[in-house]
Amino acid sequence: MFRSCRMMAAVAVALLALALAAGSAAAHPGHSPQAGGGKPAPVPATAVLDWNATAVATVRGAMPPKFNLEGDLYMAYVQAAVYDAVVSIAGRYEPYHAFATPASPQGASIPAAVAAAAYTALAYYFPTQAATLLTTYTAYLAGLPSTGQAAGVAIGQAAANDIIAVRTGDGRDAVISTPFGAGPITPGVWVFAPPPSLQSAQTPWLAFMRPLMLQSPWQFRVGPPPSLTSHRYTRDLKEIQAYGSATSTVRTAEQTAIAQFWNANATSQTNVMMAGVVTGHAMDAVDAARAFAIANMVDTDAGIACWDSKYHYLFWRPVTAIQHADIDGNPATTADPAWTPLLVTPNHPEYPAAHGCVTAAESELLTSILHTSNIQVDIQGSVGGLTTLTTTRHYATASDLRHEIVNARVWAGLHYRNSANVGVWLGKTVARYALANYFQPTHHRGHHSH
Repeated sequence: MFRSCRMMAAVAVALLALALAAGSAAAHPGHSPQAGGGKPAPVPATAVLDWNATAVATVRGAMPPKFNLEGDLYMAYVQAAVYDAVVSIAGRYEPYHAFATPASPQGASIPAAVAAAAYTALAYYFPTQAATLLTTYTAYLAGLPSTGQAAGVAIGQAAANDIIAVRTGDGRDAVISTPFGAGPITPGVWVFAPPPSLQSAQTPWLAFMRPLMLQSPWQFRVGPPPSLTSHRYTRDLKEIQAYGSATSTVRTAEQTAIAQFWNANATSQTNVMMAGVVTGHAMDAVDAARAFAIANMVDTDAGIACWDSKYHYLFWRPVTAIQHADIDGNPATTADPAWTPLLVTPNHPEYPAAHGCVTAAESELLTSILHTSNIQVDIQGSVGGLTTLTTTRHYATASDLRHEIVNARVWAGLHYRNSANVGVWLGKTVARYALANYFQPTHHRGHHSH
């Protein structure tokens, strides 16, 4: 909208400029109507939201429900491509990775660029779903205006192919020959939890792959877990033994519900949350693309950093520690061979807590995106230990979110309190680094392009 002017002459000039801008947009297909200051009018976030939902469905359909961080990784590839395509047309923020645009950004259709970027990335990474994706993509383009569509498609394809090239050889799915978790049971050392826990190490390659924004997986590696005879370890073990048991008599019904809430598929949880933030704050396509890129890329790097520490220290899970407390050398702990956790123990090392890492990273990125720690965000989660999103909880502040995730992992019987707190520190640290160096306004000069 034009700014109010004091003089009638200025108003007349402004009205004339508006008419000329509208005429120019009609004469030059693909140009957005002009707003005050000669800037393009905001493009709605509809395409960004549509293709984020398509990406989540594609990623979720291709992997087990609990492989959350692997899902985040593929979402990060897609959303990085969408973000780069959008900002190459609209500006406002620096790209994640600059690429040569094959068509003039002026007048290019942002919705077409979003669709092409997402489709190209998804079809590459999930070739078995390419036919279904092509049908969705073709129908989507057919529903868009033709003006600027060809240029938008060319830019979206180029952005996705650039991300694919940049991430080739990043360590994804690398073969790891080390028999992590196979045993035998040794004090403090991670082994697979008893079934129904999976008897294989979950994505150990994630601990060694090239991050999206960090300088290395170990850039922020945390210090070692507490010794098995320390006061902290003793305190934490006794707490989780009481509150995290499947048959706990001290955990309340509300605490049980909170623990189960955070058992949802995190890839869906994150992106549904961000969709709510985008719509709730009426973001346009540019800010929406940025928000989804930040969420998935920061989550991924927080996960990589977390996995680095996990597979470096290989610390044992509570179920193993409690069942075998008689070998820990600590006279203050008591073994309970029949103890089981409330939720099924994931098949990766305990320290630090992954949900602490990722959820704390999200508390930081939400604070950054919304410019306040008073985030007022709704998050969907699960009921009864399932992974589907079936209920909603509200978080007024970033600290509320961090506080709950620490408690939730203890009450679930999956993580010691110290491990969850250390995860929170790591997630916040990764997020702050990424946000200080990426996704900056175009006038910023601190960006380190990958």
